[in-house]
Amino acid sequence: MKKEKIDYFEHFITVAGIAEKQAELLNRIVENYDVSRLDQYIQEMHSLEHNADFLKNQMVTELVRDFLPPIDREDIMMLADLYDSVCDSIDDVLLRIYMYNIREMRDDVQIITQRICKICNELGKLTGELRNFKSNEKLLDLVMTVNDIEEEGDKLYIDATHRLYVEEEGIKTISAWTNIYTSLEDCYDSCELVADEIKTVIIKNC
Repeated sequence: MKKEKIDYFEHFITVAGIAEKQAELLNRIVENYDVSRLDQYIQEMHSLEHNADFLKNQMVTELVRDFLPPIDREDIMMLADLYDSVCDSIDDVLLRIYMYNIREMRDDVQIITQRICKICNELGKLTGELRNFKSNEKLLDLVMTVNDIEEEGDKLYIDATHRLYVEEEGIKTISAWTNIYTSLEDCYDSCELVADEIKTVIIKNC
């Protein structure tokens, strides 16, 4: 019996959905932060990230065998790596919170994680439209929406880091939160990189 060919676009939709779930989980953790449940949170987050890794490896295996993929192999591989990076970046935030033994959440983290939910949601919409990239006028508008939210994320990151250095004096606290804010900002950047690669695919294939 002939094996059914993998649907790369559906794969990207699934992984984008995992990233949305991760962002929502991170936002819930920050909103009602309870350090005593951190191990549980990490396991839940890592389970989602592990699922994304599994799907990527499955897709790469199929790509090697695929005689005629719908877009260039290099583009598919690049997108697979970039979607995986989105999931990794969200997972990394929680790991840093654990590594730096954060006992209390800073007030401005919630607005940052809310916007991470927003950019992941918009990336999900963009991914859902990717299948019809040759005739879909919505795609470039959605790419620009992701870019706009990433710019908002940059400002939130800059302002939060500035407040940190104004309000705190302890070097350990400043160092820990500098790294956490950077990892939060990486979530925005990783989403933008996916959107930019999708724009490249559109330009190359239209």
